[in-house]
Amino acid sequence: EVCRDKYDAVLPLVRLLLHHHKLVPFVAAVAELDLKDTQEANTIFRGNSLATRCVDEMMKIVGKHYLKVTLKPVIDEVGYPTETFFSTLSPLEYPVSLICILFTAPCENLRYYVDKVFREIVRSSISCPTLMCDVFYSLRHLAAKRFPNDPHVQYSAVSSFVFLRFFAVAVVSPHTFHLRPHHP
Repeated sequence: EVCRDKYDAVLPLVRLLLHHHKLVPFVAAVAELDLKDTQEANTIFRGNSLATRCVDEMMKIVGKHYLKVTLKPVIDEVGYPTETFFSTLSPLEYPVSLICILFTAPCENLRYYVDKVFREIVRSSISCPTLMCDVFYSLRHLAAKRFPNDPHVQYSAVSSFVFLRFFAVAVVSPHTFHLRPHHP
């Protein structure tokens, strides 16, 4: 009755729970409900459930500074085309110009930046916000409990968030986490 779409309430709910230091137990409870419906370990936390959306919003709020420290220098180094570059082109030339920029760089550059991003992520693990670590610890524990015969599920449960929903989004769409002013 309050929200047309129950997911409209996720951001205010996460903010409220963060303010009252109740986010970790809430996420654990809704994740446990989510896991009851999960039949295969390889599909763990892949959908857009209340649990996954809460974790996504939490990472956007709590992990913003962490991403800026970890990835922004590398993203800035990549050298996305600037507004000045685009101001010299007509809008019809954008797609062709982007293709030229993206595909004229040698594969070595791509490998260099992928390696650099990976190194920065690994180096930054000690700087990961405590709240994110607490949430991931809960998810890891719940996944291992739900699928006790799969020793890797505890890692895929966390990596589905850390890599697929956090770092990958920041690299592909840096404006989402305010790492760049506009979509590159």
